[in-house]
Amino acid sequence: MATSTIRRSNGGWLLYLFGFLFLLSPSFAEKTTTTTNPTVTIASGTVIGTATGVLNQPTVKGLANAYLGVPFASSPPLRFAPPTAPKPWSTPLVAHTLPPACLQQFANGSVGEKEKAYFNNPGYPPPPESEDCLYLNVFAPQDAGPAKLKSVMFFLFGGDLQIGTASLATYNGSSLAVNEDVVVVVPNYRTNIFGFSNSPEIPVGQQNSGLLDQRFALQWVQDNIRAFGGDPTQVTIFGESAGAYSVKQLLANPPSPLPFRAAILESQQTSVPGNGSENYDKVLRKFACADAPSPIGCLRKVPGTDIQAYITDNNIGFPPVEGDGTYMASKTLPSIKSGRFADVPILIGTNADEFQVFLAMTGTGNGSDVVGSVLSLTGLDISLIKDSLLASYAASSVDGGIDVASQYVPLFSHHLTLAATDHCHRIATDIAFTCTTRTFANAIVAARRQPVWRYRYSASFPDLSFFPNAGAYHSSEIPSAWGTYPLANAWGIATPTQVALSEYMQGVWAGFAKDPSAGPGWPKLGSARGKELGELGNPQKNARGGKTIQLNKADHACALLDPLNIASGKAY
Repeated sequence: MATSTIRRSNGGWLLYLFGFLFLLSPSFAEKTTTTTNPTVTIASGTVIGTATGVLNQPTVKGLANAYLGVPFASSPPLRFAPPTAPKPWSTPLVAHTLPPACLQQFANGSVGEKEKAYFNNPGYPPPPESEDCLYLNVFAPQDAGPAKLKSVMFFLFGGDLQIGTASLATYNGSSLAVNEDVVVVVPNYRTNIFGFSNSPEIPVGQQNSGLLDQRFALQWVQDNIRAFGGDPTQVTIFGESAGAYSVKQLLANPPSPLPFRAAILESQQTSVPGNGSENYDKVLRKFACADAPSPIGCLRKVPGTDIQAYITDNNIGFPPVEGDGTYMASKTLPSIKSGRFADVPILIGTNADEFQVFLAMTGTGNGSDVVGSVLSLTGLDISLIKDSLLASYAASSVDGGIDVASQYVPLFSHHLTLAATDHCHRIATDIAFTCTTRTFANAIVAARRQPVWRYRYSASFPDLSFFPNAGAYHSSEIPSAWGTYPLANAWGIATPTQVALSEYMQGVWAGFAKDPSAGPGWPKLGSARGKELGELGNPQKNARGGKTIQLNKADHACALLDPLNIASGKAY
C-alpha cells in the first residue's frame, strides 16, 4: 500500500471536530478557500475550478482543486440517443457548481420514500434533477498538472441503473486527491428509461445510452485528463453496486485501445425487473405516441418529468438491452474464457450485511412470510436446498460466535420472528452478493491471465447507521474508502476506529490505483491456500482492517447457492 503525501493525524481529532462542523456544507465544494482559482484549458475551452478544503478531514492542511460540472458530452442530450461531443465554449467555464442528477426513478410509495432517504444524499438535501446532466466532477491535488501527472481513479456510481448521481456528498473526491495524491473523476450517466429506453427505433449498438455515457466519459478522460494533472495511461476504473456491474461490462467488452489498467468492483450487482420492450410500449401508449409516424419522435416531445412520473407511479423497469456491445450479461463468462476480458489486476469485494438496507427499505419484518419476502428480493428459489443451507449456517461461526442455528431456523417457518428479523439478511446477502462475487472472481482466476484480490467490509459506525441494526450494509463502505464519513450528524459522531479505517482504506484503494500489480496488501486469490480474504473494519480483528481470513468463512453457503445463481444467470 502506498503511503500518502499528506497524512492526517489520528491524535487530537476530537479537538478539531466541533470547531470544523460549521464548515460542512450540503454541497461538498461550494466554498473557495483561496483567492486563486485553478484553471485548465482543454479542447472544448477553458475551465475555472475552485480550491477547496477536504470535507470531514479538518486536520488535513492541504487543498484540492475541484472542477465541478464539466461537460463531457453535449447536454442536454437527445433523449434516448447515444451521447455526442460537447459544444465548445468561447468564454471560460466557471466549474464551481455540482451538476444536477439525471432524472431518477425511485420506487413508488413508502418504499420509494425510504429509498430516497437512504440513497439520495442521506443527511444532506437531495440534488436537483434534469435531463441537462451529462457533466462530470474532477478532483486533483494542487500540484497536479501536465508536468506532474497523477494516477487517475474513474468512478461509476450505483443505483441499480435506475437512480444515482455523481453529485452526492459521499462522492467528494477531495479527500482522496489530497490524502492519496491521485486525480478522481466522477461522471453522471443516464438511468432508467432515459438511459435504457429499449426503443426499437434506436439502432443496434446504440440502445444502452446510459452505458454509452459511461464509455464516453471514460474516453473524455483519455482525451482531456492530462490538462487536470491526470495520467491517461494510469487510469483505474472503480464502481459500487450497479456502478461496479458497469465496470464488469467494461471488462467483459473493453474499448480498444484499453483506456484503463486496473479495476475495483464494490458489491457488484444489478437487478432491474420487467420487460423493457413491453414497458417502453406502455409508455408510448400512455402518451399517445404508439401510432405516431415516429413514436420516439413523439415521445421526445413529452416533458421528461411527465415520463418520469408515469414510470415511477407504475413501477415499471427498463433493463439494459443485451447484445448491443455494452451490456454483456450472460456473455461475461464466454468473454473470460475467450480472453476478450480485459487483462488487468482486479480488486473485488462485498459487505458483510449488504441486504440489511433492502430489508429495512422494503419493510420486511412486519409479520410477512420471510421466505416469500427474501425470495421476492433475491429472485432465487432456495426451497429445495433449505435444509442443507440451514445446516451450513448452523455449522459456520460467522460473526464471531453468534448462535447461528437459533437465528436461522425460524427463517423457514411460516411467520417471521424477532431473531429472524435481525439476521435473515445474511442469507439474502450471500445469495445476491457474496456468492455471485465468489463465482465471478473464481472464473477470472481460473482463466490464469490476471491477479484478483477479494475483500469483505464488515464495519458499522453510528454516524452512518440511519436505520436500526444497520451493520455493514450495501454502500456503507463508500464513506470509508473516500474519506467522506460525517464527522457528526443526527445519528452519531465519527469514532477513532472510523478515522483509522478510512485512512487505511483510502490508502488501499488509491495504492491499488497507483500500483495495481502490487495488490492491496494481502494475498491474491489462489496464492495462500484459501486464506486470501482481506477483512476490512472488523474491530475484533484489526481496527485498521488489515486482517486476512479464510475465504470459507464468508463463502460457507456458496457451494449450495452457486448452482442456482449460475442457472439464473446472476453469477457472471
